[in-house]
Amino acid sequence: MVLLALALVQTGPKLPAPGKSVIRVPKLVKAPRDFLKAPKGYTVDLFAEGLRHPRKMAVAPNGDVFGVQTRLEIAEKNQPNEVVVLHTPGVDGRPTKKSLWAKGLEFPFGIQFGFGCLYVANTGSVVRWIYHDGQHTSGFPQTVITGIPQKGYRNHWTRDILVDQPGKRLYLTIGSEENLAVEGPRRAVIESYSLSDSGNVTSGPTTLASGLRNPIGLALRPGSKELWATVAERDYKGDDLVPDFVTSIKPGGFYGWPYCYIGQHHDQSMPHKPELEKKAIVPDILLPAHSTPIDIAFGPDCAFVTLHGSQNRSRLNGYKVVRLPYGTDGRPNGKVEDFLTGWLPKGSNREIYGRPAGMAWRGSSLLVVDDWGGRIFRVRKAN
Repeated sequence: MVLLALALVQTGPKLPAPGKSVIRVPKLVKAPRDFLKAPKGYTVDLFAEGLRHPRKMAVAPNGDVFGVQTRLEIAEKNQPNEVVVLHTPGVDGRPTKKSLWAKGLEFPFGIQFGFGCLYVANTGSVVRWIYHDGQHTSGFPQTVITGIPQKGYRNHWTRDILVDQPGKRLYLTIGSEENLAVEGPRRAVIESYSLSDSGNVTSGPTTLASGLRNPIGLALRPGSKELWATVAERDYKGDDLVPDFVTSIKPGGFYGWPYCYIGQHHDQSMPHKPELEKKAIVPDILLPAHSTPIDIAFGPDCAFVTLHGSQNRSRLNGYKVVRLPYGTDGRPNGKVEDFLTGWLPKGSNREIYGRPAGMAWRGSSLLVVDDWGGRIFRVRKAN
């Protein structure tokens, strides 16, 4: 059952005691036709296939889809580490061609258009290319940020970016290097950089928020300056600890890692830091432990979050897209509802049909990446 963090005291909800930890890596199997299910009033269809490790994407002004092809959580030599362009004519059309935009990148993940450029976050740097509408090939990129702490525990190499062009800010996620350890000041944080009128970095980094074990996806809530993030919490505490979460980010906020979690729940594996723990913020919305939220996308009446799925749980969970309905204030109200399901077959505890990852809006359609399946799906309201 999904836990909610709304209207909770600072100590957070009552949580189960730590339990036995189980490693259960899923096995990808061939998916049947039309295996994904959306709620009544929506349709879902295949937008693109035959991709290699797609993770996140950005939609160009003319509707072309730019996507990173990068590392997955599997042992494989010659990971792609590139950006490709899906040529997509018309609002309703599917891609007609795929072009290589850039190769030789270093574990690229975050990708976004801004300031007339395409920005991409490698694990150790942020680069950008000047972009002209309809452009499908690139030259050498300009490096705008260097010296980012690289790689990390398991999947913590991901660096997402959010380019806030009106606010002239760039936000960057950096996960922890270990599952649980005292680390340097530029780990388990979201950083902020000032940008010039042309989108170059003029100052930074400053730490916007800390204590976030693995912040993965970023988004600004429409009509506000409120930054939201998806966060994967620590492993090896049992099936139901520690809940992953989605939260608004308070400037200067501390979210607990590694000393505590979900407010002031002390982690017995770490020393007590009473003064620091008292400051720990309870996240807005808690998700099932180990469900691994990857991306967040705000829509007209709700936000969507992709749950990549568990690998540290006796029963698999996640492997779906959930939605977070808004309250009267236009913010997620704490409820979590299934939206796009089917990647985890009913009754299965090993075999999966894929794993949802990045999302992007293309017109009124929500595109959802299936990184293990090498596909992109399109979800639209039915006519």
